[in-house]
Amino acid sequence: MKKLVKPVTGIILSIILFYSCSNPQNSVLTTQENTLRSAVNEKNGNTTWSNELEPQILNKTANEDILVSDKNAITPQFLASIKDLQTPVYPQLKDFASLDCSSMNSVLIQTIQDFSNALCEETQDIEKFFQSDYFFNCAFFKHDLKQLIGEKTFSKYLICQGFESSDLTQVPVRFYIQKEFVDLSLYLSYHGGYKITQIEIIRWGNKNGETDNTITKSSEQH
Repeated sequence: MKKLVKPVTGIILSIILFYSCSNPQNSVLTTQENTLRSAVNEKNGNTTWSNELEPQILNKTANEDILVSDKNAITPQFLASIKDLQTPVYPQLKDFASLDCSSMNSVLIQTIQDFSNALCEETQDIEKFFQSDYFFNCAFFKHDLKQLIGEKTFSKYLICQGFESSDLTQVPVRFYIQKEFVDLSLYLSYHGGYKITQIEIIRWGNKNGETDNTITKSSEQH
């Protein structure tokens, strides 16, 4: 019996050694896994975590509570309200004036429009727009204008940004005649209504920029 124990014991030891040698990776992986787990647990234990700001959101499905309110819907009225908050940008006539007439009162603009329409139709009917004390300036202006454009008549005009003071208002106006333009500066005073006291012919030129002649002529320089 003693002789049989030793061979059997040797066989068992051989089998154990065989399996241990044949699977060295399992042993290494197990050791590494235990080491990483221990490092993570240690790091987690030594870290001070802050409280969640909105823990309820983390437990909800993405887009679950995303709703568009009718008050925030993009409508034409909503876009218009945004547009009203933006500062408007107005074009400007080169070397002349801006087309921003937003600061001018409606009575002044209407007076300039009525005068400009009369000037486009018939220059003989503009006396009524002049203040009585400056009636002679109307005659001087018509004389200068006839020398400049002859028998031609204006077809359209652009009212530009005016400059107002306590007793006098200046309004630049550009008039067009065929392919040319004439820049005028109207001076008005208010006495129960706006009346013209002086008209200055500043410039005439071609719309394509071929000519641009500055004229320093005033209805008071005669």
